[in-house]
Amino acid sequence: SGRRIFITSQGNIGLSPELTRVGNRIAILLGGSTPFMLRDTGSGTVNEARWNLLGDCYVHGCMVGELVEGHQTEDWPILVLE
Repeated sequence: SGRRIFITSQGNIGLSPELTRVGNRIAILLGGSTPFMLRDTGSGTVNEARWNLLGDCYVHGCMVGELVEGHQTEDWPILVLE
């Protein structure tokens, strides 16, 4: 259950699963408010990337739905998790 400190490209500090690497993505799943760390599997197509779910993460300023408030869910991309 090791964790790793990270900084996003926008300068937010966070705590993620130890498996996290540069290039992984942070996502908030529809209906939720907790961010999760994802890694592209490289096995998807151009129109449909496939992702591994590495686990939940803490991102300062993004933990109680601040990022999703006011955004239309129709604009959210569809992700395939493996």
